[in-house]
Amino acid sequence: MITAVLFDLFETLITESGIQPTRASSLAPTLGVEKDAYRNEWKMRRPSVVRGQISFAEALTGISETLLGRADQAAIQDICQQRIREKAVAYAQVRDEVAALVTTLERRSVGLAVISNGFGEDLLGWSHCSLAADIRCTVFSYAERIAKPDPEIYQRALLRLGVDAATTVYIGDGGDDELVGAECAGLRAYRAAWFVRNPPQKATWPELTDPKDVLKVVVAG
Repeated sequence: MITAVLFDLFETLITESGIQPTRASSLAPTLGVEKDAYRNEWKMRRPSVVRGQISFAEALTGISETLLGRADQAAIQDICQQRIREKAVAYAQVRDEVAALVTTLERRSVGLAVISNGFGEDLLGWSHCSLAADIRCTVFSYAERIAKPDPEIYQRALLRLGVDAATTVYIGDGGDDELVGAECAGLRAYRAAWFVRNPPQKATWPELTDPKDVLKVVVAG
């Protein structure tokens, strides 16, 4: 019997397909720095931003100071606000089939949690998302100071829901090696393929091509 479902957020419950948000790795022109140098600096800092060890603004400030010897704080704040606005668009466009799935699972008393790797700016809009009312707990990397695929982040969700890994499934598109991490935490992992068709990893997991397939997994136990 499945007692809980842990969901990834972006490209699983909500999608940015069609929105074309600005990628953090492509901000060199906005900051006035050389592209390759920026990407190298960003690659080093991104894990710390995702884990909440430094803010997005602090990362951009550090990159600017390293490459230019100064930082344009007004431009950096504009970048951060733009990211919040772009993420808000995705939160406001929940697909009907996903909303129906979450509502159905909640009514069946299935424990629901969202685990997401993201910056503070990325997850600020979650409370305004229509799905939030039916999700019992959230485990966000920037707030937890830990990120997928570390098994600990899944275990924190299990603890807060009060459920066992053996009766819990994890659903995600596969980014950040999240399915590997879920299995290491003792969960049954399924790849959500309704938004992201091409698997991002070489290894394969059972694929769910429609949100309704999650309910089938829960019912089958």
